[in-house]
Amino acid sequence: MWKFIDTAMPAARAFLLALTAAVLLAGCATGYKSDYDAPNGKVLLVSKAHWADFQKYLGDIGSTRDGAFAMGVYNGQSDGWASSSCPIDNCYGSNTATDVMRRCRAEGGECVLFAVDDRILVNYKIEE
Repeated sequence: MWKFIDTAMPAARAFLLALTAAVLLAGCATGYKSDYDAPNGKVLLVSKAHWADFQKYLGDIGSTRDGAFAMGVYNGQSDGWASSSCPIDNCYGSNTATDVMRRCRAEGGECVLFAVDDRILVNYKIEE
């Protein structure tokens, strides 16, 4: 029968635990809940201008950069936006969702996390 003896260095074990927690928390961008969250939330009406701004954001992040896009909301319609992205490819440990929500909320009013990277998180419809 084998007897397990923990001989790992405490500092190394603590580092691995902290690293694992950081990676898991960085991936949890859905901590920003809203009434518009997919799949069962309300539908956010997005102006054509804000949709064009979102398309520019998508072009800026491409397929290799982390990013987040938040929209201000007033009476169920988009009312401004904020975006954040990593300036280099393959950022690790970036927290773009937190940054973009902080900047959006600084303007006052309701904000929703519209997208993380290129993944839209809310129900939306583009204004006619």
